[in-house]
Amino acid sequence: MTRTFDLSHVGAPGVQAILDGLRVDGENVRRHDLDAETGTLTVEFARRGAAEHVEAFVAQMTRMHRRIARKVLVEQHAADLTLLDVDAALLSHPDVYVLGDGLIGLRGALLDLFRFFERTFRGFAGDYLAEEEHYPVMVPAELLAEIGYFGHFPQQVTFCSHLRGDLPALEAFGQTAADRVPEHVPLAPPGHVLSPAVCLPCYRQQQGAVVHGTRVLTMQNHVFRYEGSSFRPLRRAWDFTVRDIVFFSDYAELVRLRQEVMDRTIRLCRELDLEVTIEVASDPFFLDANRDKAIYQRMGEVKYELLFPVANRSPIAASSFNLHRDYYTSVYNTHRADGSLVESACIGFGLERWVYGFIAQKGLDRSRWPI
Repeated sequence: MTRTFDLSHVGAPGVQAILDGLRVDGENVRRHDLDAETGTLTVEFARRGAAEHVEAFVAQMTRMHRRIARKVLVEQHAADLTLLDVDAALLSHPDVYVLGDGLIGLRGALLDLFRFFERTFRGFAGDYLAEEEHYPVMVPAELLAEIGYFGHFPQQVTFCSHLRGDLPALEAFGQTAADRVPEHVPLAPPGHVLSPAVCLPCYRQQQGAVVHGTRVLTMQNHVFRYEGSSFRPLRRAWDFTVRDIVFFSDYAELVRLRQEVMDRTIRLCRELDLEVTIEVASDPFFLDANRDKAIYQRMGEVKYELLFPVANRSPIAASSFNLHRDYYTSVYNTHRADGSLVESACIGFGLERWVYGFIAQKGLDRSRWPI
């Protein structure tokens, strides 16, 4: 059974939020396609009774996002712009290895391009004399609970576990798993998760710390966010790489620093002749309790995103520029000498997304790259 929805009257943020929600709703949605020209969304349902649920979700998200107007802060236009649909070419490219759903390996020219952006954004952090941090990709699940992550983004979490310490169960598993993964695996309760954001451990690391002036940290790591079945090489992955720069300071200084990093990022795009925008953004919230927070994020302009236009699809966000206010520092009592809470901001650069945005405009022929 299929149903069509007219989204032509819904702004780009609302359309993206609807698509993000449908992407993770695999129990109810088998497939969905958006005709970008007409704004017609076609949804194929996965089970009987799913239509009512999906219709209610689309209606609720549409009502919410009618209250939110798109706001473009910066437009950087390329002198020579051709938007290329590179998805099919990436799947067959010799420098791309698809290991599994959302799991991509790189080599050759594409790995060189990845390393170029890696060095560039590490250089951004170095200019602020940022302290380099390194964390495991696996973190205790309680860390996410402390900051309310499970209530905000439960659909993204990848839990980690291990086989139960039960000798008969281990023996039985070893016999059945000799040449295949058994349907039923005797797992212990998951006490850990693969980190869904690079910077999360750094806020706990500052628990009880006293910040004098401005403190700057930087870290790069793998990030894991499950986003349903819509994985695409470089554009949407389960396992991807992010460089973060985290600032602890007062609000006015954080606003200034965020603007400074945004300006530098736009200069980089100008040097590479890339077409991008920086826009007011919000994270995709699908739970009723969090919908007002999405409106707060956009109205308060606490989250900005750098977007690459993409052929035949919605733009992709490759960087975010976020003011947290005292959201994290209040949890961990990170404060000034006078006892007042310090505030934090985080700038994130998704390396695979930058590679994708670049080749979607400059193509896969390395000889034509302006680097």
